Amino acid sequence: MNKIEQVQQVFDLQKRNYASSKSVSFETRMDRLGRIESLFRENYPAMVQALQNDFGTRDPDVAFMGDVYSPLENVKVVRKSLKAWMKPERQSDGFMRLLGQRSYILHEPLGVVGVISPFNAPITLAFDPAIDAIAAGNTVMMRFPEIMPETGALMTRLVAKYFDPSEIAVVTGDVDLAKFFSSLPWDKLVFTGGATTARHIMAAAAKNLTPVLLELGGKSPVLVMEDADLRSVARKTVKTRLMNGGQVCIAGDYALVPEAQFETFLNLLEEEAHSIYPTVLKNPQYTAVVEEASFKRLNSYIEEARESGARIREIIPEGEALPDLTSRKFPLTLVANPKPDLMLSKEEIFGPILPVFSYRTLEDALAIINSKEKPLALYIHGNDRASIDRILSETSAGGVTVNDFLIHAGSHTMGFGGVGNSGMGRYKGGKVGFKAFSNPKSVLEQGLVRRFSTNFLPPLSGSRARKMLLSRVGLTETS
Repeated sequence: MNKIEQVQQVFDLQKRNYASSKSVSFETRMDRLGRIESLFRENYPAMVQALQNDFGTRDPDVAFMGDVYSPLENVKVVRKSLKAWMKPERQSDGFMRLLGQRSYILHEPLGVVGVISPFNAPITLAFDPAIDAIAAGNTVMMRFPEIMPETGALMTRLVAKYFDPSEIAVVTGDVDLAKFFSSLPWDKLVFTGGATTARHIMAAAAKNLTPVLLELGGKSPVLVMEDADLRSVARKTVKTRLMNGGQVCIAGDYALVPEAQFETFLNLLEEEAHSIYPTVLKNPQYTAVVEEASFKRLNSYIEEARESGARIREIIPEGEALPDLTSRKFPLTLVANPKPDLMLSKEEIFGPILPVFSYRTLEDALAIINSKEKPLALYIHGNDRASIDRILSETSAGGVTVNDFLIHAGSHTMGFGGVGNSGMGRYKGGKVGFKAFSNPKSVLEQGLVRRFSTNFLPPLSGSRARKMLLSRVGLTETS
């Protein structure tokens, strides 16, 4: 049996198991969530090691924070509140409540959920949506990317150890398997990755009317205002941009800085980069670019910018030759005011390159942001309340953090997701994630009015019912 046949077999098993079962009980959901927590607590060192091996070099702290901490924190929050979320959600009945009417919403499971995980944080971006889906009473199949073979193999073994394939299963494979996975008639499909691939996935899902949750990315701006603490912003920008080798979908993709502070900010970025990473080549905390193709793509962006006449600063420690294809180590590279038609100005960079644009007025900065597709994240740095409010009202983004980075994405109340070209749908964030994988089934239990309700169904038996209906919407009967 080949891999595609195996995927079909597991999918059919989950479909049969879900269809033949009654609503998944609170106890069953809690048991499954508990086993997810045990899987992480008992095996996280092996996860970190597998991730490091697949990347070549990956900061172990990034591996832990990016792929272990988030699911453990998420499952803790979900288990604490799940019983309350599963209760019927009462709706207002107004005056009709006095006549015995009751309205409420039951959050029922969707069924079988497919999750397609990317390479940059493959474990957390598989399990965060899976935790929400399991909490909502679904079963889950997760696909791990083929360019992370050790991680995929490890998670296949671990999930099989802790779960029956009718509950949660992991699959790995090549492009043909990925296409097949997308084409299955899921009850919901989750994809994290790039917009180009997302279009193919949506096209495949459309044939089955499969609802799709997309977490994409795009060009997330860092908007620095005149009253910002430049050194603090520079340090946070460098740390965030170089986290995971720049391979983070909500990292700041480019910075906007007031013209009068532009050179100062560039100098501070360089100082902070040397301070945080005094060495790169032999530094185990400096994450490599994941594969040769990505490394060459980043190089091509820089070469195109250089040929266009852009001013480029490569932040390279003394005595080191970078970029280095053998180790796939790529230095922080600043590009000052690149032309808008360059690839690094148009495309999500997903690497340690930071375009920095100067602006004269806030209107200029907003115009640059709004000239691009809606980003997954927006970062605002400054203290002027009126300006912050204006930025929030005149731009669109999946989420915003003011005077920091990344924090909004870790909220367990607001949910996380994109808008427009950066995605659709939201998950995580406690009940937001629970609802994302539930069907909000509306239920109305009629009271005393059931004795008379046929009077309001056409054909109406008299003018009294007609007058009452007109009155409800502020109309009167005309002759």
